[in-house]
Amino acid sequence: MYEWKTEGDKITETKYAEGTRPSNAQLLENRGHATINDVIRFLKTQGNVKSVSNPKIMTLNNQPALISVGKELFYKTKSSSSTKSSDTETTTSETIDSVFAGILLDITPEIDKRGMITLKINPSITETDGTVAQSGSRTMPPDLIRRQISTVIKVRNGKHAILGGLISSVESSVQSKVPLLGDMPVFGEAFKRERKIKRTEELVVIITPRITSGSKNISLKSLGYRSIVK
Repeated sequence: MYEWKTEGDKITETKYAEGTRPSNAQLLENRGHATINDVIRFLKTQGNVKSVSNPKIMTLNNQPALISVGKELFYKTKSSSSTKSSDTETTTSETIDSVFAGILLDITPEIDKRGMITLKINPSITETDGTVAQSGSRTMPPDLIRRQISTVIKVRNGKHAILGGLISSVESSVQSKVPLLGDMPVFGEAFKRERKIKRTEELVVIITPRITSGSKNISLKSLGYRSIVK
């Protein structure tokens, strides 16, 4: 477990002994001068970093805002009905339903009299479990794996709140072989090697709330939009 801290424009980390941190989620309020680019540079010291989405949304005080990044998986459901008459007739109809797989982020802000912002944050990741059939042939909803965090944090206007802890691990195997010798019917196995690879991914959410105070001329720049380090 790690806790991230900002000191001026630098970001450092403190390692916790396993089980000593009160929550599985990792939270950070940027009280210094670190920018989003500084945060991303720090994350790159922990591994590869990929930007999934960089949306800008507006909402009213105490009203929820929803961000979704993913896809709808459609499947067919069949229903049959029979009518009793001289000749029994059965009618079969199909309907299309769907489930969502991807990232959902639900945020509800609450502004107090001092201008502090309380954020109710509910991020979740939903992934398919196993191979998913083509949409035209699916008659059952796919099995899904869901990871979710629910937390409340208070942050200053224009400061960054960073939430982590949604971690997933995927194991895969890579097979290598000696050319030609590895293709031999019986002895080929002696010239093959299988290596298991474990990949760990963590979703990190960076939220920067800004109070607009009813301004009529609102732009992405006034909302703090800046280019992101790639």
